[in-house]
Amino acid sequence: MKTPRVQNLLAIALVFGLAFTSTNLFAQQGAQAGRVPVGHPVPFWSQPAAFPNGPLQNVRQPAKGGGGVTVVQSFDGIDFNGSNCGCLPPDTNAAVGNGYVAETVNIQFRVWTTSGTLMLDEPLDTLFGAPTGGDPDVVFDDISNRWYINAFDSSDSGLFLAVSNDANPLDGFVTYDLTNVNGFPDYAKGGFNKDAIFIAYNNFGTGSGDAEIASIDKNALLSGTLIYFISDPKPQFRAMPPARMHGDTTGGTEWFASTDGSDAGGSTMRVTMMTNYLSNSPVFTYTSVPVTTYQGASAANQPGGTVTVFPNTTTYQVHYRNGHLLTAMASALAGDGFVFPKALIYDFNVSGGTPTLTKEFDLDHGSGVAMQMPSVDLNKNGDYGFNWFESSSTEFMTMWVDGVNTTKKGLKNPLALATVVTSSTGFMSFSFRIGDYSSIQLDPADNLTFWAANEYVGTSGSSDIWSTHIAAFTVPKK
Repeated sequence: MKTPRVQNLLAIALVFGLAFTSTNLFAQQGAQAGRVPVGHPVPFWSQPAAFPNGPLQNVRQPAKGGGGVTVVQSFDGIDFNGSNCGCLPPDTNAAVGNGYVAETVNIQFRVWTTSGTLMLDEPLDTLFGAPTGGDPDVVFDDISNRWYINAFDSSDSGLFLAVSNDANPLDGFVTYDLTNVNGFPDYAKGGFNKDAIFIAYNNFGTGSGDAEIASIDKNALLSGTLIYFISDPKPQFRAMPPARMHGDTTGGTEWFASTDGSDAGGSTMRVTMMTNYLSNSPVFTYTSVPVTTYQGASAANQPGGTVTVFPNTTTYQVHYRNGHLLTAMASALAGDGFVFPKALIYDFNVSGGTPTLTKEFDLDHGSGVAMQMPSVDLNKNGDYGFNWFESSSTEFMTMWVDGVNTTKKGLKNPLALATVVTSSTGFMSFSFRIGDYSSIQLDPADNLTFWAANEYVGTSGSSDIWSTHIAAFTVPKK
């Protein structure tokens, strides 16, 4: 996420839409003088947190594995030194499809086979054919078998959207520039259904940071023409991510899951239905769904110091599976006085048109443990897969995965299968923002294997400031 320019507050009173059309060619624009990448350069935008003073005592160092899920693949992703950016936060996210795993961070792109063989490693500037300010998001559309990558364009006032030529991310991309998005489209998140691609972002250009949505005609785009519509839903700050509607066969409806307007806290989540989106007159239907009361967290620790909790209480990935919306966020609960962030998981049933809460999980590893950047998906057996990183006064920033096996007798307790997939021994020396993303997604090859991506801090955290990790796992039948 970029640091927003100072703007006058603008109240959004009306829902409106504008359509824009272009061919698949765009003018490559040079970077603006003085443009600051979304991943802020470390020397200018943050100061080191306090380093541990003397030898640490009783530092928790969990070994890899040891939980109940079956980890079938585990390897490091892009790290700070390999990011081609020299900045933070990483904005870690990945997607899986057609035998490949692709990861984007600020501001690098990598592709592996699902067996872990590195196939491509290039700057996003190379992928897009022009400089980008970052905030990337990679999506595999398992309806159309295409890859989508969006990020700031060269002016930071629009969005690049790269679309793969086919299901193989090594076969090249075509890049489009969405220029008429009202300027500075921050925190952009991608989704899709049968007939459209959606990018929701915070408008810090002409707006006050509330969400806007770009709805892109998928059929036209895959034929080489960019047609998109910009709309303003009910005010929503910080994120209103669109669903990745796996298995959608009809189109016509897109879903969103977010907090109910603010990242301060609340006791409801907002589920939004959008129709008539490929037009200048979209229709939004909002439902406030009661959930356990949550509130922005105030603290997270690491051995010898602290970790930022900014930004928490915001969703950043939504999956749609067979009438269910899956999303997650980090926020604090009443059990510890609303102090430490926990991984909050939500499953909304939207099959009947009126959203209801099917299940919520409050993942909690105990007093003083901060659990951040969670994500969730649901496999074809009805089993949940979770991903997050955690830290405490006795644990450095470490990536974990978990699964909940559903049986005829009901749901197992969350964290019963929790497995740590990184061995973190490094102090997070720069701590002003944890990032904007993590991700988890089922491999469409079997709809059973979860692929998760998150960040952690390794042994050389003072110089290789952040690392990312990718892990694939399955939930055992028990």
